[in-house]
Amino acid sequence: MIFPSHCKLIGVVDKYDRNGYKPDDTIYFSSQYVLVFIAPDQCDIYEVQSSGEGFLRKKNAIRRIAGADETLIYDKPADITNRSFLIKKAAEFCKGKINTVVFRGVDRHYNFVHEPDLSAITTVDVFDVAPPWPAWLAYNIQRLDEVGMFGELLMDFNYNVKDLKVFEDPERTTIFPCRASGLNGLFLDSLDEEPTGDLKLVGCNTSRLVFETCYPGKKFEHVNVCPLTNVKPVRPFILRCCQTEKLGLKEIDGIKGVVVHWGANPREIFEAIRLLAAELKKIVSAK
Repeated sequence: MIFPSHCKLIGVVDKYDRNGYKPDDTIYFSSQYVLVFIAPDQCDIYEVQSSGEGFLRKKNAIRRIAGADETLIYDKPADITNRSFLIKKAAEFCKGKINTVVFRGVDRHYNFVHEPDLSAITTVDVFDVAPPWPAWLAYNIQRLDEVGMFGELLMDFNYNVKDLKVFEDPERTTIFPCRASGLNGLFLDSLDEEPTGDLKLVGCNTSRLVFETCYPGKKFEHVNVCPLTNVKPVRPFILRCCQTEKLGLKEIDGIKGVVVHWGANPREIFEAIRLLAAELKKIVSAK
């Protein structure tokens, strides 16, 4: 896969609009690739080397990477800093003879992906619980991802949200941790009297400890829905937990992940994912 790390490495020539253009023209010092448009929707792509000093330099080597018949020009403005998106989108179009997709950014700068490699993207499992909806961790990661905050990290996200609605109980003998969920049942944070009946507490270990403190010796069934207790990861993961001492990098069954606080804000979530990305990069580099 050839995928320039920045648009500053790419020169663009509208050959169809420049009668005097010559292939041996000088190029800008930072250009490593040149897109030569022979029509608004057709271009050849070259890798170039230059020599000399100063801003404009002489080409001394040129290699065609893809011809116009092998290249597709993506027809919508794209966020060219979102590298995961560009790789996935290029992979959709690279079929048959097409092996390269050129993207124009919303700021009218360009980038391209040649022979996209989906294995370059790391998929991270997001484990969350709801209601309340939206599931807070999943919601914030989706928002950050949509604005390209993870673009340079080459990460994609797979969302796994456990819906507590399956535990709703019309007999109101099921207890949930918080009234904010809006579920049909009782709520640990607003019990006005000791509950009776065949009680089921749906919550984490903290909820269990609170219940046992309030009603010592009371019999109840505990359904632990804490993601940290229940997940069986098969790839890198992120989840949330209300116990501060359990936050940070975590390993479960040999799989690396990261834990954020239950009410983590978008900045904290972003920093946690960057921490996970750095840890995964160290593992790859050590191999």
